[in-house]
Amino acid sequence: MQRHFALLLTTCFVCAAVGCRSPYYADRGALAGGLGGAGLGAIIGSATGHAGAGAAIGAAAGAITGGAVGGALDDVEARNRAQIAAQMGRQPAPGAVTVNDVVAMSRSGVNEQLIVNHINGNGVAQPMQANDIIFMQQNGVSPNVIAAMQQPPRMVAAAPPGAVVYGPPPPVVVAQPVYYPPPPPRMAWGVSVMH
Repeated sequence: MQRHFALLLTTCFVCAAVGCRSPYYADRGALAGGLGGAGLGAIIGSATGHAGAGAAIGAAAGAITGGAVGGALDDVEARNRAQIAAQMGRQPAPGAVTVNDVVAMSRSGVNEQLIVNHINGNGVAQPMQANDIIFMQQNGVSPNVIAAMQQPPRMVAAAPPGAVVYGPPPPVVVAQPVYYPPPPPRMAWGVSVMH
């Protein structure tokens, strides 16, 4: 019994050390919920003599609940980022590459140069944060691809709803002034008057 509990405790600490590095709330929420549920389940299960089963059931229930709450927080954060970008008059270019796109391509074995070409052709969806870089590194994305993702995103200006968008202003033409000789003096009642 003591040996199983020590193994469970060691596993929990290893998972905590690995899961806390994720940049996503869903991952961290699942980890925290799983650990909390396992602890609570073990305490409740020990009262009936089934601490291991209680810990397993508590961990599963906690991980599901924590993952759902964390996923909702990730969605809120994504909406906030999009709203901020829209209010700044910018939004990602259509088809811009995300961190998840790069990780998926790397895991699928797509050639590094093809991924870099895709990033250069489509731009990145948003500027990279430190957590994004760590996440890509931990998921096997090559340094060259990460460097390509760190290039500034291609953004397009967004016009407010109902705004009239005009083309570029006409070119400016600079003309040289032309000087003509002064007109001859006029005569008024026999007297010449100069201007």
